Amino acid sequence: MTDHPTLSEFATNQATDSRPASQLSTDETVTMTADERVATYLIEDQMADLTDAIREAIQNGIDSPGSSRVLVSISPERSIILDDGAGVDLESTEGRRNLSVLGAGSKQRADDETIGEWGIGKGAIIAKGAVRIWSHDTALCFDYRDRRDSGPWADVSGRDGQLVDAEHHLEGMLVEIDHYEDEVPDPDSYRWRRYVRDLRKRFAYVQSRTGVSVVINGEPVDNGDPLEAVADSPHPSLTRETDDAILALEYTPHEGLDIYSNGLYVTTKREYGLGGVVVSKGNMTLNFARNDIQSGCDRWQRIDHALEQARDDLYAEVSDDRLTAESREVMIEAMASESSNEQWADRNLFQLATESRISLEEIQAAPKIGWADGAQKGADKLVERGYVVLDTSDAATQRLRDLANDEDTSIAVPETFDVGEQAESEGVWTGYHRVEDESQLNADQQRYLRFARVLVRELGIERDVYYGEASADAWTDGRTYIVITDSAVTSRQRAVWMHDLYLVMLHEAAHGTSSRDRPSHGHHFESTYRSLVEDTGNRRSFAELVQQVVDEGFESVFDEYEVDIQQSEAVASSQFR
Repeated sequence: MTDHPTLSEFATNQATDSRPASQLSTDETVTMTADERVATYLIEDQMADLTDAIREAIQNGIDSPGSSRVLVSISPERSIILDDGAGVDLESTEGRRNLSVLGAGSKQRADDETIGEWGIGKGAIIAKGAVRIWSHDTALCFDYRDRRDSGPWADVSGRDGQLVDAEHHLEGMLVEIDHYEDEVPDPDSYRWRRYVRDLRKRFAYVQSRTGVSVVINGEPVDNGDPLEAVADSPHPSLTRETDDAILALEYTPHEGLDIYSNGLYVTTKREYGLGGVVVSKGNMTLNFARNDIQSGCDRWQRIDHALEQARDDLYAEVSDDRLTAESREVMIEAMASESSNEQWADRNLFQLATESRISLEEIQAAPKIGWADGAQKGADKLVERGYVVLDTSDAATQRLRDLANDEDTSIAVPETFDVGEQAESEGVWTGYHRVEDESQLNADQQRYLRFARVLVRELGIERDVYYGEASADAWTDGRTYIVITDSAVTSRQRAVWMHDLYLVMLHEAAHGTSSRDRPSHGHHFESTYRSLVEDTGNRRSFAELVQQVVDEGFESVFDEYEVDIQQSEAVASSQFR
């Protein structure tokens, strides 16, 4: 690489071999046509943030003929991008046009020798700050928001570029973006750190495809050979190379699959139920913002087909009990396709009401099946008696139900039965049941119950509180008691479940009649419940109780209020059924 002054020297204008300070060239202002201005507006709108502009400048440096390295310096004040390529002769009409006119230049969409497209990067760059593009002995300056009145931008404004004489000769090209303040997040915020992190990710595999190294703030960004990306993965993985791409896949579905076009990061896709990277061998057709692949991209269609085959091979290495809901949904969708021939029909992809798994083959072998959400009582008892009752609270199982009801899919399932009616005919209890021996409750359930008993006292709700089992969060007779169930709380985190019980107590207190079966939630109930929730006294009482628990602990509070569990109840259970 030809020796250049350092980026810091360029930033402070202290380079050697200097010429007279920047001054207006005798050359003309470079002006856009009306059509070019309209197109520039559109591109500026598509570029989401400053990282898009910096990315475009780096891509241009990578694409510069003869370039082997692009040095990048990023700070909240300015970004400087320097490459060691052949540069551009800004003294020539062609050179000026290539760097000032939208769409000008030698890049083509089908050109796999470059990673940029259409020459659209200039629109993104000049939208984010005052810009100086310097090559050889001349610089082209822009300040389209007219925010600068000194330096090389003192006499520049608008989208028309102005040529100035450079301080010294520069082989290659330097792009300086003096950021507009409203384009930069708070330097101390997570957003600024994310900007730098995201830029590094953008170019993680560019060197493997182009041979050009990218260094950001002194650190190379190259991730090496993409075939080695999953070499040390603790998860099932595979690599595959096709004419169009390198696939390095691992079973980390929550992370998603990072897609790189010719080494440049584009997007993360989660619909494959896989993690890892895909690096295309050549450009894919991208949208203007270059954060997604356009439909109809031939290269991506071929990669997509190879991905599906590789995914199937990788899933064969993953045991059924390790499959996540995301992966199971992907597999179900594939099974529903016309060409699948119900592959994976022998895999345990679907959830029964007992939370165990079952395969499509076993489902199809049943005379009838039932559908139930996770809270429907009696469903688990039916499964224990040999019935197939599928739990639709599981997303993958719900997807099976949707597909089974879709006439355009190929998945067939048996006729269905009503779970409630079948449970009743089998003598399996499906109603409301109060737990009479509270000593049988687990430690969490006992804590919920005792806290709820303290809570009703503090809120002035004159009803006893018990624990029970039902599909509802709680129920009441509207006068003397409230019964809570496991579903009354949504989390084991203390702050969450205490607030859950607060709302449940107020909800049941708003019922003046029994809330079993089909409780009334009409206007009168809604008005009463809203007034209880919005009552400042109730809020204060709850907040003070929570603070007391934080300060003293649950046991101390329970002892103070003399609330405890009961080992048995003399009250006839029939009144609760």
